[in-house]
Amino acid sequence: MNREKEINQKGFTLAEVLITLGIIGVVAALTLPVLIQKNRETELTSRAKKSYSTISQAVKMVEAKNETPGDISALFDGGGNPNAYELTKNFAKYFNGAKVCHNAAERGCANYYYKVSYAIPRTDGNGTLTEWDQRYIAKIILPDETVIGIQQYPSCDWLQTSYKTDSFGNILKDDAGNNITVSYQSSICADIIFDTNGSKNPNKFGADVFAIQVLKNKIRPTANKPFGADSFNSLITNGKLIFTNYKSGERLDF
Repeated sequence: MNREKEINQKGFTLAEVLITLGIIGVVAALTLPVLIQKNRETELTSRAKKSYSTISQAVKMVEAKNETPGDISALFDGGGNPNAYELTKNFAKYFNGAKVCHNAAERGCANYYYKVSYAIPRTDGNGTLTEWDQRYIAKIILPDETVIGIQQYPSCDWLQTSYKTDSFGNILKDDAGNNITVSYQSSICADIIFDTNGSKNPNKFGADVFAIQVLKNKIRPTANKPFGADSFNSLITNGKLIFTNYKSGERLDF
């Protein structure tokens, strides 16, 4: 009898059990979102490195096939009459199992055309936050769901003229209210934009979408901050992804 009483006294009361479960629930609620976010960031970082490596290897194969070490202009130079679709088809030959989409109207291609938000708040030039529209860019679709888009320029040495903007993309005006234009010589043959997980979210530069600049003799991560330059440079050195969330369509709040 005493033995049975001793065993019963060592148990937990219902209140103690409920309190313990409550504490465990609170701790889980606080830590689980952090763990999920960390795992997601680790996956996105890993996929970005893999995609960049895959594209770099394809570029090396371009050099090898053309027997032009250190010169990739034979494929990427627009020659004054750029044709991004032809370039995309030719570049796709250097990826195993690649599919090419000319535009969203092609059969089986609609899912690969969607808007992508910038790594930092970016406006349409007049104060309204916006996204990058890729409807008119030919795509390479890889078996691992990586989506590669190419934007080709007139040549690997061309005069670029655009409106001068502030850091948010708002067009700056002179004292007379006219848009200020700027011109400079560009050595960028093309931009390669790649989404590491296709149409899956977050569809954001600096998170799952990144950009590469193609020069005559090499490729390099973009220097354009809205296109995820800070995040790309960070992840290459095993750092964290860097981006800012915002809502497209809203007015920029200074």
